[in-house]
Amino acid sequence: MDLITEFPLGDDIAVTLLVLGVLAVAALVVGAVVPSRLRRDEDAPEMDDGLGRRLGKQLTAAGSLILWVGLPALVLLYLVPGSTDDRLLRSAMMLVGLLLGPFAAWRGLAVQLSALGIDTERRPALISRLGALAVTGALATAVLPVVLIVWFLHASGSSALLGLAAGAAISALAIRVTSAPLDAAAAAATVLVGTDEHEIDADDDDNLGMPHLRASRMFRRGAALSADLVALTSAAAALGILLGVPVLAGEGILVVLLALGVAMLAAGAVAVVPHLGSAGHERGALRLGGLVPAVLGGVGMVVAAALWLPSAYKELRFAQVGMENFTDPAVAGPEPLPRAQLEPQIEQAVADMGQWIEQTDETRDASAFLDVLTLYTISPSTVVAASLGLGVLAALAAVLLLDRTGHRTGGTVLRAARTSRTGGALGITSALASTALIAAGALALVILVGGVISVLSAGVPSLALALLAQAGLGALVVAVAYAGSLLAPSVVDRPGIGRGLRDAASGAATGPRAALLLAAVLTSLAALGPVVNALQTAARGKTVWEDRALHALSPVSLPVLAGVGLGVLTVLLVTSSLLDGARRLGAEAVVETRSAMLENRSGVALDDLPELVRRAVLPALVVVVLMPVVAGFGLGPAALPGLVVGVVLSAAALGLWTLGAGSTLQNASTVIGQGRYGGPGSWGHSGALGGAVLTGALRGAIGSVALPLVLVTSLLAALSVSSVVGMATDGTNVFLRWGIAVVALVIALTCWVVSATATEVDLEDGEGEISKPLFARAEEGPEDTLDAMDWESDDDSRQVVVPSRKPTSTKRGKPSTTKDGKAATTKRGKRRGATDEG
Repeated sequence: MDLITEFPLGDDIAVTLLVLGVLAVAALVVGAVVPSRLRRDEDAPEMDDGLGRRLGKQLTAAGSLILWVGLPALVLLYLVPGSTDDRLLRSAMMLVGLLLGPFAAWRGLAVQLSALGIDTERRPALISRLGALAVTGALATAVLPVVLIVWFLHASGSSALLGLAAGAAISALAIRVTSAPLDAAAAAATVLVGTDEHEIDADDDDNLGMPHLRASRMFRRGAALSADLVALTSAAAALGILLGVPVLAGEGILVVLLALGVAMLAAGAVAVVPHLGSAGHERGALRLGGLVPAVLGGVGMVVAAALWLPSAYKELRFAQVGMENFTDPAVAGPEPLPRAQLEPQIEQAVADMGQWIEQTDETRDASAFLDVLTLYTISPSTVVAASLGLGVLAALAAVLLLDRTGHRTGGTVLRAARTSRTGGALGITSALASTALIAAGALALVILVGGVISVLSAGVPSLALALLAQAGLGALVVAVAYAGSLLAPSVVDRPGIGRGLRDAASGAATGPRAALLLAAVLTSLAALGPVVNALQTAARGKTVWEDRALHALSPVSLPVLAGVGLGVLTVLLVTSSLLDGARRLGAEAVVETRSAMLENRSGVALDDLPELVRRAVLPALVVVVLMPVVAGFGLGPAALPGLVVGVVLSAAALGLWTLGAGSTLQNASTVIGQGRYGGPGSWGHSGALGGAVLTGALRGAIGSVALPLVLVTSLLAALSVSSVVGMATDGTNVFLRWGIAVVALVIALTCWVVSATATEVDLEDGEGEISKPLFARAEEGPEDTLDAMDWESDDDSRQVVVPSRKPTSTKRGKPSTTKDGKAATTKRGKRRGATDEG
């Protein structure tokens, strides 16, 4: 009991830490034991021998990128100013964060592999349990280090937590950028060659790209998602404590621990909400399985915060976190003063706040004095509970908005499928138009949350940013409560599962992933706190332009505007790099798959793609890590806040847009493939398939990458700002600072050149016969020329058969006929291999 009663932060925080630690350990143990204890069907067709090897190669490729980029970043972090102990601890925790990403990815893959061997009849009942197993394991991987750091370092562990979160974010980004081109290549081999050209269903064993598409989807839905959860949870905890303690004292730590505990319980509660959807109501049951834990967890968290925290600001635990004295000269003067001595005067001054506002100006000292007076007018329990509730409501709204794109019989999907009959371009246009509106609505939620928090904070910037981080924690609770929906596509979107359940699970993860991105956006914007605070408290510059580049944070400041532009440029460079990698690997996969089908091979050799992807995606990872260095040393310290804002807003907008577009076109192609709007083999089906691959590549390049991208940028900006400000104020030559930025640009450009000059498959017109079957349709007979067309109308037969999308349809190089065994003849006399019955 002494361990609890003598804990410096209070016995309630000690008990909360112990409970969190027990929950985390239990989740890790259950996640290791349960998958191995599940009864398996060893003859399951999905348990092919090469699946584990393909997944292992993808994880190895991501691990090598983490080492190449993460270790140099760790060395640079050690050079950030601070005591030797602080620098060693911060760098060590970044190393731990770099290792947490691959560990969480491995655990996520283990859960999915265990699900593959389960009998088909048992899978629907295990959706929620397997989802809870995967999500709670990822949360536990992040929560356990947070508990240990807070237990031993108390309120001074925020710097170590930032290092941990930055390492986890870098590893998550490496895993995501590795996944994007591989997913596009597998989709190209399976959908463009197997389904579009040879009319083989994507899940058919005859589709040679199917094993690679299954592996890439498992890697994206299991490994990458688990790494994202670890990065987001650790970042939310680090920024919540870093920003919460200065304004909410010990309760700033308590709120973070409360939210993490509720998140663990909400994700675990999903396991006891079985999937009981009857025929025709599977979608409602799946949504209800996430909505109930989300609402219960959100309401419980808000009520607990309102009842647990004090209603008067002066009752916060200041002494336990070293804030028993006022140390700011703007409030206490030259010597620190005890809070108990000044609080009566503050309460008296608050009664006539208008007079103090009239007598003060906009200088930093005056603003700090007014902030202290204002803080004593708020109710901590009210503002904290409201901010947590805002995050919950915004996340629920985001789930509902993006869930429309995953509904196969919803208006957004059917509109895109119906428009695809007029051509693939118009079908894609329809999907992009609808999802752009949905993305705008989701982004408007962030603006709404920011506006309400600005009112709750009573105009105190530090409190507003702390509440913004707590709103991100509220959104995280909602996202993890949809654990069953996050894993449902991997569990039941398989052959042998009923069509209704497959349709319900196909896009079930889109809404929760949007909620995760919303939580990451709120958390990343909160990272502006340490950046802006370092700039405001910095010494004056040696010259006017250096001082303006350091302290000018207004919207008309050129360094700030340049930083915003650099942030947008960063997102575009990452997108360009990943799309170019997807093009290279996709072309390689298509050519190899066509060759394998022409040669009637039983499989397609794409095992070397994970080796190629490292070179293709290295520039994207390097650009993200080095951009804070370029902004801070090249454009000036004031560019760092602009960089964070530019990256967060542009990545969020494009990410939400492409997440919805990818889900919409994928479901539209499935709807047509099931027989509507022309059915399989029609022009509409071909256009929708091409649109699904295109928007899937966009989703992989920015939609899925957006979450770790915004976290890496904001966390590295918060960690590097002290070095940037220090070198700008200690007399370091300006040319040396610019030289550091130039070196960073040279490194990024070198990686870009190395990636661009990599060998790729030859797609030029060849001289040999091999180019015709690889890059052209089968040749038509002489009757298909213009001279053979009959333009006269037959009076006895006025029925016109609409031509299909292609002259001949082949399956592994063999021509096929229509259903009655005869070739259809159009009005123009062309012989077609199939008809569009839609």
